[in-house]
Amino acid sequence: MKILGSKKIVELRESLREKGLEAALFVNNEPVLDTNISYLSGFSGMLNGALIVSHEDVRLITTELDYERAQMQAHVDEIFRCKNSLNLYQSIRNHCKKYKKMGVVKNKFTVEMSERIGLKPSGMIDVSVMMERCRMVKEPDEIDNIRKCADICNSGLKFLEGFIREGVKENEVAAELERILKIRGSEYPPFETIVTSGSRSRFIHPNPPASDMPIKQGLGLVDFGAVHKNYSTDVTLPFTVGKLNERQQQMTDVVLSLWDDIIKMIRPGVKTNTIHDIFENRLKKYGFDVKHSLGHSLGLEVHEYPSVSGTEVELKEGMIIAIEPGVYEKNTGGCRLENTILVKKNGCEELTKSKLIRV
Repeated sequence: MKILGSKKIVELRESLREKGLEAALFVNNEPVLDTNISYLSGFSGMLNGALIVSHEDVRLITTELDYERAQMQAHVDEIFRCKNSLNLYQSIRNHCKKYKKMGVVKNKFTVEMSERIGLKPSGMIDVSVMMERCRMVKEPDEIDNIRKCADICNSGLKFLEGFIREGVKENEVAAELERILKIRGSEYPPFETIVTSGSRSRFIHPNPPASDMPIKQGLGLVDFGAVHKNYSTDVTLPFTVGKLNERQQQMTDVVLSLWDDIIKMIRPGVKTNTIHDIFENRLKKYGFDVKHSLGHSLGLEVHEYPSVSGTEVELKEGMIIAIEPGVYEKNTGGCRLENTILVKKNGCEELTKSKLIRV
C-alpha cells in the first residue's frame, strides 16, 4: 500500500537523516502504547504491534487480532503479521537486525523491549523531542477532527447548564454527561470526568473524580472531554451555587479576568512563558498560589507538547492548546475555566465555549 498524507513521514525521514539514524521504531505492547504509531500510520487501537519507518519504506507489524483491520485502515507500504503477542518481539527483531542505529521514543520504549528485540543502548537514539515537534502543528484533517470533538463538548456544555443544581450527586452529573457525549458522537472519554463542588472543588485531581456527594453551595467545576477519530478535546466548566463569600467572588473574578486578557494575546509568535507569566503574576497579586501551568497542547493525547508554562515555546498557526487558568484554596474552593483553542494566522478561535454558570 502507498503512504497517504506522507508529509509527516518526509519530515521524520529528514530529521532521522540529520541525526544519522537509519530508521525509527515505535512499539505497542499493552499496557505501554505509543500514539506515534497511529499518528504516522493512521492505524489506531492496536494493543500489540510495531511501526518501522526507514528511509526506504514504512512497515507495520501486527498480530492476527489486528491484521485484517490493518489491511483496511493502515497507510503504510507493507503489513506483516505474527501469530500472537508472544511472537511479536521475534518479528520486530527480524525486521530491525539490519539497522545499526535506530530512533526510539524513550518514555515509551521499555528496558524489556530493548532486551527482547536485542537493541544495544549505543544503537538507540531518543527521538521523543523530534516527534513532539512533528506533532505540534496540526494538519487540516487533525483540526477537523478536533473541531468535531469541540462541537460534541459544546452540546455537553448546554446539557450541563440545565442539569447542574444543588442536591444532584456529582457522579450523577458525570454519568449523565458522558451518556450525552456518547450519543452526540464521542467515541469514549479521553479521561475520567471530574465533578467537584463545595470543599472538594479545591482539589485539582480529586479521588474519586466524581463522588456520591451532592452538589453543594459555593464553587464547583466539571472537567471533561470528547474523542473523535482518536483526537481529543479538554474543557472545564466552572459553576457557582448560591451566594458566594468575598474570597470566592474574588477567586472567580480573577479567573474570568485572566481568561479575557490571555485569550486576546494568543496568536502566532507569542511565547508560552510570556502568557504564563501574566497568569502567575496575577494570581500572586491577589495572594493565590500557582498550582499548575496555564495550559497544554492536545491532539491524539490530552496532554501533548508544548505545555503553556514557564518553558519558552513560540506559538504557531495550526497549534491547538487548552487554556485553563485555575485557582484553588483550602478554605475557599476552586475555580477553573478551560477551553480548547486553535491558534490562527491573526489570533485564535475558541473551539469550545465554556463559561462560568451560576445556579
